[in-house]
Amino acid sequence: MQKQNKKIEDRKFRMSLRIYFSMIFSIILCIACIFSFAFVFAGMRLFYHGVLTMQVLVIMGFLICIITMLVGSLLMWHGSLHLTKPIKIISQAVKKVAQGDFKVHIDRNKKYRGKYEFSNEIDELALGFNKMTAELNGMDYMKKDFISNVAHEVQTPLSAITGFTEILLEGGLTIEEQREYLLLVNSESLRLSRLCENMLRMSRIDNQTIVVKKDIVRVDEQLRKSIIMISEKWPDKIRNYEIDCGKLTIQSDADLLMQVWSNLIDNAIKYSGENSTIWISGKIEEKFLSVTIKDEGDGISIEKQSKIFEKFYQCDESHKKSGNGLGLSIVKKIVELLGGSIRCTSEENKGTIMEVRIPV
Repeated sequence: MQKQNKKIEDRKFRMSLRIYFSMIFSIILCIACIFSFAFVFAGMRLFYHGVLTMQVLVIMGFLICIITMLVGSLLMWHGSLHLTKPIKIISQAVKKVAQGDFKVHIDRNKKYRGKYEFSNEIDELALGFNKMTAELNGMDYMKKDFISNVAHEVQTPLSAITGFTEILLEGGLTIEEQREYLLLVNSESLRLSRLCENMLRMSRIDNQTIVVKKDIVRVDEQLRKSIIMISEKWPDKIRNYEIDCGKLTIQSDADLLMQVWSNLIDNAIKYSGENSTIWISGKIEEKFLSVTIKDEGDGISIEKQSKIFEKFYQCDESHKKSGNGLGLSIVKKIVELLGGSIRCTSEENKGTIMEVRIPV
């Protein structure tokens, strides 16, 4: 009894299409046969009063077969309208998607499905279709938003470079003023270069679906190297580091992991004050690598926390010149490619905690 109940629980469909169609056709065939036999038998009782010879029985059988085929064909024609209706709905929905309408949604019969995951294979197809259109609609929105943001982000440094070079071309500046404007041009050029580099990196990661985890990675060493490299990027900022990591060895993609730590440590330095402390801890438990990076920065409000992983989103407008809002988007995409997750816990004026979990 328990095995039978377990078998029912494991069933995905309330009734598969093969069983459903077989049952419908069997019922139609039985109805057609019963109707034909009753019709011929009633006709013989009313209009024939002779002896039932072999010839008469053959004629009766022939009439029953003819009427069964006619009645069965009519019933199947009517039944096929019901059977093909969901296929027709999906076909019309697919045509709309082909025309660029990604807001199409196919309604599913929850009542008929009952306790099962799907009512049949067409219901499963409808769910897959709805997920596909939802993803396509999201991607279409993101593409438009991405193009708009890229145009804005690129235009800002280009406008600054154009303005500074025009001032330099007009002449009449002292050597110190010329040097100041040239430094500003250089700063904006580097900013534009970083933007292009991050956009290319984001594009590569977005189009990557498979990661070959072939590298044996010492994560604790990667974290220490990241601190050294990022500290050199911010020579004017003094930070204290508290590292609590044992020997953390996993098999993964070394380059992708390095990008994750670099971006997160870079953000921790950027958004924390002078002489503040950044805590970095790591451990392996339950077949997961868990790395936590905590800072003493300004923190992120609850309203903004839901947007921090969006492309080009920056919580603090004052840091726009030192970043482009792609760092955390890249981190989230990499972590997802590696089969992990990232969680942000933050409180205003108390700092931010970033926790990354990646399967070993």
